[in-house]
Amino acid sequence: MKKIILTALLLVMMQMVSVAQNDIQFSNYMFSEITYNPAMAGSSGKLDAALLYRQQWTGFDQAPQTQVLSVNSYVDKVSGGLGLNIINDKLGFEHSLNVKLMYAYMLRLTENSHLSFGLSFGMVNKSLQGSKLIYDDMTDPNAVLNDQTKTKPDFDFGIAYNSKKLAIGLSTTHIAQSLKDATVLIVPRHYYLFAQYKIKASDKINIIPSLKVSTAKFITQVDINAIAYYGGKFWVGAGYRTGDAVIGMLGVDITKYFRLGYSYDYNSGGVKSYSGGSHEVILIGSFDVSKKTVQTKTPRFFN
Repeated sequence: MKKIILTALLLVMMQMVSVAQNDIQFSNYMFSEITYNPAMAGSSGKLDAALLYRQQWTGFDQAPQTQVLSVNSYVDKVSGGLGLNIINDKLGFEHSLNVKLMYAYMLRLTENSHLSFGLSFGMVNKSLQGSKLIYDDMTDPNAVLNDQTKTKPDFDFGIAYNSKKLAIGLSTTHIAQSLKDATVLIVPRHYYLFAQYKIKASDKINIIPSLKVSTAKFITQVDINAIAYYGGKFWVGAGYRTGDAVIGMLGVDITKYFRLGYSYDYNSGGVKSYSGGSHEVILIGSFDVSKKTVQTKTPRFFN
């Protein structure tokens, strides 16, 4: 009986999502800003890479799973940042693959700050196994009964300001797609506001509060987080996502170049009685490769 209830709830949520698809949701957004703002490419002055895996709503059959690979670096020859972002996302019988390249032009404001303008371009492939969906009324003219797939070009644009302590950005994803044209296979335009600030609490402790606001007009979500980083070795943090979850975070430096992070979302929304929460693991790499020193660095890696 429980399995039937869980399956029914998942199908209801899938139907709600199909009205207009959303961008992915993940808790470690402060470690992979280029996923939603291409202007952050190269902002640390290093070669940065992140590999993320998210298992959402454990306990549900066909629960959402997301994998993200992001790589970006400051490149001397182009006086800016270059990046690559790949998102693989699965929800029930729906699958999405988004691959984008990006460039961010950096305009120096002062010795310790710069303004960036970023553009990403690529493709998004979405598919739906309509043949596996079951409806109360199989004759409903809006029912998707056949397997469908669609590939479209995709573009994002962003602006970001970075200093040694502050990073703030505005961006929009899926520029060419309006909400009125959105379908289960077409993701509508999203808008993002992101900010984080570095507070030096002591010689060994830095505290980084961060904020992300995302909206697609029909829905708006706010993430508020704070991470305490100790001695350049490990971090702990907590956050809240409006209407969805309370978040716990922790991480450790494995080596000089690699860091491992984990977050757990305790659901506070309508699925909290049925879900075991959401788990997320992120592997972060950071390497000095640029011959030219970039004085301004985002506080993402607590430089």
